[in-house]
This record gives sequence, C-alpha cells and structure tokens, in this order.
Amino acid sequence: MKLFSSLGRDLGIDIGTFHTHIFVEGRGVVVSEPSIVATDAKQENIVTVGEDAHRLLLRNPETLAPMSPLKEGFIVDYRIVLSMLKYFMNKASKAVRRSRVVMAVPCGITDVERRAMTDAIIQAGAREAHLLESPVAAAIGAGLPIFEARGSMAVDIGGSTTDVAILSMGGKVASRTSRIGGNELNEAIYHYIRNEFSIMVSDETVEDIKQTLGCAIAPSIEGEYTIVGRHSETGLTKRCIIRKSEVYEILRQPIADMVVVIRSILEKTPPELVADIMESGMLLTGGTSLLEGLDRHIQEELGIPVRIADTPGDTVALGLGRAAADVQRLERLLVASKLRKGRS
Repeated sequence: MKLFSSLGRDLGIDIGTFHTHIFVEGRGVVVSEPSIVATDAKQENIVTVGEDAHRLLLRNPETLAPMSPLKEGFIVDYRIVLSMLKYFMNKASKAVRRSRVVMAVPCGITDVERRAMTDAIIQAGAREAHLLESPVAAAIGAGLPIFEARGSMAVDIGGSTTDVAILSMGGKVASRTSRIGGNELNEAIYHYIRNEFSIMVSDETVEDIKQTLGCAIAPSIEGEYTIVGRHSETGLTKRCIIRKSEVYEILRQPIADMVVVIRSILEKTPPELVADIMESGMLLTGGTSLLEGLDRHIQEELGIPVRIADTPGDTVALGLGRAAADVQRLERLLVASKLRKGRS
C-alpha cells in the first residue's frame, strides 16, 4: 500500500544556502537551481533569478550584485524571497494558483519568521502554505518509520545549518538547529589560507579545496591542491600548495561542533528511543553529509550506526513533496499553515 498519494499540483520546496530544489510528486525534482538573485548594482531592481542569475553574475560582476534570500536558513530579505518563490513556483507548475506548497525551514523558527514565510508562499500564488522542519522532511523523504512506536533520527547538514530531529509515533520528540554547516568549513579553510600563505582566494576555490581534500577522518593517503591567488600585501599572483592532512586539521573544530549539536539532542531523548536509534541508526542528509568520512566520524564519536541518504541533496525536497500529498496525517509535525483568503 502506498503511504503517500499524489495530487500532481502539490510542491515541496527546499531553499538551501546554495541551491533550491522543488519536488513534484509523480514527476520528481523539477527545479534544481542556485539560490541566488541578480540585482542592479544599487540592489534596487531584481534582474533575474536562479541559474540565469548565476550566469549573468559571472559575465557582469561589475554591473550586477548577487543577493541571497536566506542567511543561516532564515529570511534576510522578504522581497528577494518573494521574487525567488514566484520564479521557481511558476517554473515548477503551470497551476500555481491551485498548488499546495510545503516548504522546509530550520528547527526553532520564530513565530514572526513563520508568518513571513507562509505569507510569502501565499503571495507567490499558492492556495495553501505549510512549513515543515528540514530533518523531519528528510526522514519522510528517506522513508523512515516515523509513524511507528519507535525512535527515528534524521540529521540534515546543509550549507549554513545543522538540523537534527528525533521522531516517533507521528510526532517530534526533540529537534534543534545549530548555525554550523558547510559555510563554517569553508570559512575555516579560507582563514587558514589567508593566515598561513597570505593570499586571497575566491569562494569557488575554497569550495573546490573542500570538495577535493576535505575529510573528517585522518587521511591514509596524502593529497595536495595547488592554490593560485593574490598576495594580500603585494597584490601579485602567488602559488602555494595545501595538503589533505592540513585540511583535515583545519576542519576538526567545526566538525567537532556539529557532533556536539547531535549529541545534545540524544541526551534529551528518552532512553528507550535512544535504544531504537542505536539499533536502526541515524540518517544523514544535505550536501555537507557527503564530506569524506563524516558518517564514519560521527559513528565513532557517538557509537551509533550512521548512514547517508541515497540522494542526500534531494532527500528533503522528496520528503516535502510527499508531505504535500498527505498534510492531514502530518498535522502534528507541521510548524505553520496558512490558506489563501477566500478559500474554504
């Protein structure tokens, strides 16, 4: 028997720090684009959104300015959020006015932030707006048995936050958001390069170093990356080499901070549910979960089996799409809901 039915027009929207994913049940992920908006240099007028914005910003960095709608998972510019939602929702569906939208939000979002997000979804054209915490959506997307009388645990590690939730019997037992994610790993690498080599590098170079050399366990085989940047004092081009063992040491502290967050939720969980999680393990999702050895490191630190979702970047969006088709059953887990005025 299929757990979730498909209404076809319902959307699951996951606006991440770097990418936005929109899932439509029966069609899969129909939008996967950068979470970025291009504005004019004065940041007064929005030029374009998503992949088009990314391309234009590369070609016209002096005349256009990049803007992101969220910081650490929370709204920083309502106008940008609304423009991005309108663009992506209309791209995903030709029947937005009839769409039920479920969007991922960080754990612990405030009442003001909830109202702002549901208002933006309705103003973007949806008939219904619902908010679901990202690790809860991840658990649904991965097919965890959240309605059974046993504990399930999901950890969503994105670009700017680590969100953790423990679920049982269709309800949330505990959850927490910490503003630690892939960005903190990047910042640690950037500051090391600037302090150790006195050179300035781009965000793209830092991300490439993390993807190439980043690891959460001591490397058994050494690797290296040639950095080309601008000397911070002379302004001249300078080359240097950073090694995998160095990157491992750089990332140890922010990774340790992630583990502290996960451990803190387990400490608040009833022992019988912890025993369930010890048996079934915890689920990791989000782009940062793919960091080499992160699952193994968390398992060694906490003594709990850890597995990475099959498609960690899309798992939250998949769960949101499934949730949109079954909001009544998930009512206890929704953190906010709003209907368009005039709709019964």
